[in-house]
Amino acid sequence: MNRIITTIAVAFATITAVNAQEFKVGAKAGLLLSDLSIATTSSQWSDRGTLYLETVDINTTLKAGFHFGGFIEYGFNDRLFVEGGIDYAFQGAKVKSAEITTVNLSTHASTHKKETLNKASVKTQQLNIPLWVKYDIAGFRPKVGVNLGFLTKAEYKVKNENGNLDTISLDPDKTFDFGLGVGAEYNLPFGLFFDATFNLGLTDVSTKEKTAEEFSAFKFKNRVIQIGVGYKF
Repeated sequence: MNRIITTIAVAFATITAVNAQEFKVGAKAGLLLSDLSIATTSSQWSDRGTLYLETVDINTTLKAGFHFGGFIEYGFNDRLFVEGGIDYAFQGAKVKSAEITTVNLSTHASTHKKETLNKASVKTQQLNIPLWVKYDIAGFRPKVGVNLGFLTKAEYKVKNENGNLDTISLDPDKTFDFGLGVGAEYNLPFGLFFDATFNLGLTDVSTKEKTAEEFSAFKFKNRVIQIGVGYKF
């Protein structure tokens, strides 16, 4: 009986030790480059009984930001790993220009103009939950996964006629962001690692229309490149 109890105790201690080695927790932070694929907006308005349709296409480019968070990693063996984390990111895009097309719905005549926007940008904050599957090759780990994101804050900044920046706070509407991710990380033996990832947002995230400022609602998809450094315990 004592031998059986001893055997069970040793087995339990071994399993506990192995499981402790399979799980790792960590933290990381770094820079990011983000862009937004903003959907075309349209609105109708009338002037002296004539109805007009106006569409606006916004052209954007990459904006720098940063991110930080923590994660848990589980190793099935020496090669295959999964990871789940929480990451807070400051994203958005620089706005280069807006192309406005106005159509007279009675005559179908149209006008087109392009406005260059100086120092305009959309700034967002998002809570991301990335889930990864990774394969180890001598410390180098390519990875694929999905990202579950939640928009927490958004604002639009633009230079006014006086040369000052105006900030319009935007209310999030559709906040859930689902995306696909690819990336890679390199792990050093003592726990330090470096990683780079790209997240392609597949669902539309949006903000509400700002009636007081006559500001249309934004609907957009995220495009985010992240570069980070972290440590695993």
